Amino acid sequence: MFKKLLFIGFLSSSFLLKAQVINVEGIRSLTDSSRFVGSASLNVELTKNVNDIFNISNDITLQYSLKKSTFLFLNKFEFKEVNDKKFTNKSIQHLRYNYRFHQKVAFESFVQFQKDKVSFINYRTLAGLGARFKVHQSEKNSFYIGTLFMYEYENSIGLNNDIIQKDTRGDFYFSFIYKPKKSIAITSTTYYQPVINELKDYRISSETSLLINLFKNLDFTTTFSYQFDELPVLGIPKEQYKLKNGITYNF
Repeated sequence: MFKKLLFIGFLSSSFLLKAQVINVEGIRSLTDSSRFVGSASLNVELTKNVNDIFNISNDITLQYSLKKSTFLFLNKFEFKEVNDKKFTNKSIQHLRYNYRFHQKVAFESFVQFQKDKVSFINYRTLAGLGARFKVHQSEKNSFYIGTLFMYEYENSIGLNNDIIQKDTRGDFYFSFIYKPKKSIAITSTTYYQPVINELKDYRISSETSLLINLFKNLDFTTTFSYQFDELPVLGIPKEQYKLKNGITYNF
């Protein structure tokens, strides 16, 4: 246990990934008993040829469940530099509390802090609450729907001065998990986040992951994520997508 805590402390000591929407469903572990679970990954790349490339990314997920309560913490960091020019510089921290007061209904609340200087976001703070509904659950399939409201405070870089934006958004999502075999899992989540008093200002995010268990605590994952923001920060495209492969250690 000490070695695990030491390992987690080492990975998280230096880091506070911004995404327009963070896919919590994709990292949530389903458990109904008192249990501590987590995962950690660290990727480092150093390349020197025609270009000098340095890339580092870190993901940590911790979840603790006690009776009807579940606490979930997410820590992500991603940095990429090519010839001293920063192409990626993102970080995110997310803390969520879930209280299951009914077999199929749970109360949720969360706070989130994120940065992305490359996308002109100095920082963005979110706080929200709502409900999560279990539509169906079996040995191979699980379906969930979430309905939340959140407050958003954003400080972004403008042409002359920083831009401050304060909004109240809806946070609605649909999620499913499909396990055709014990060693294979497919998860997918789609979020819709409109500004409550200005519905034309909205975000859509979808993420689908394939997980293949290689060894007892080691998984191979491939993830495709897509994001659309109708009114993004100045200079940032409305659409963004990413395909990522990696290895994750679970404990």
